[in-house]
Amino acid sequence: MCPVRTAIRALLALALLAACLVPAAGAAPAAGSPQFVRLETEAGNMLLVFYPGLAPNHVANFQHLARTGFFNGTRFHRIVPGFVIQGGDPNSKDDDPRNDGLGGPTVRDVLTDSEYQAVAAASKVLEGRGYAGLTGDARLKAEFSRTAKHVRGTLSMARSQNVDSAGSQFFICVADAAALDGQYTIFGHVVSGMEVADKIVSAEKNPAAGRDAPAVPVQIVKATAFEGLAGLTAAERAAWDKLPASLKDLR
Repeated sequence: MCPVRTAIRALLALALLAACLVPAAGAAPAAGSPQFVRLETEAGNMLLVFYPGLAPNHVANFQHLARTGFFNGTRFHRIVPGFVIQGGDPNSKDDDPRNDGLGGPTVRDVLTDSEYQAVAAASKVLEGRGYAGLTGDARLKAEFSRTAKHVRGTLSMARSQNVDSAGSQFFICVADAAALDGQYTIFGHVVSGMEVADKIVSAEKNPAAGRDAPAVPVQIVKATAFEGLAGLTAAERAAWDKLPASLKDLR
């Protein structure tokens, strides 16, 4: 085959790949319509509001994972009183707490079927030329804010030392944590259910499994992403009405 044609095909495949690597989010929400996720846990429910104007890719990623059932069965594997609770690791679904905190989504997890087929095709082009493939772990680039603050109730994304390494693990602040500002991506806030977070963080620990590992991790039974106030329960709507306007939408 002509080298020029081969190069053109490779470039076209990679261009298609670039278009695909925006996290899948389904239909675009109506303008001004608040976006939520409801976490149904063994300790009770938490309702979280998203900040798409502040961290659009993190919100889209979390929505997609919630809608595909990725979070169902995961557990809050890290509890630090006076600081955070952390969850979202697929490794926490198994019975070995020693691997908790190390997992995350793969490229397959964060893309639709058609998007993944395009990525797989581009991956084969690269592999055929001696490069590493593109079908491994999926990692988000940071969307840090210079103004948003980590306060009690903040929903933020966990990461490794690499700032562009967020995947599916998230944390909820149970107290103000100014040291995290500008270092981790804030993408939402707790509307209702902080008493559930307080219950989770105050549980007994299991030092044998790690310094911050709970003895009995609380499971996320179901995560549901939706938009609009019509999807709220009466109690959730009352909590939403009481939430300060400054916490309903950050940009």
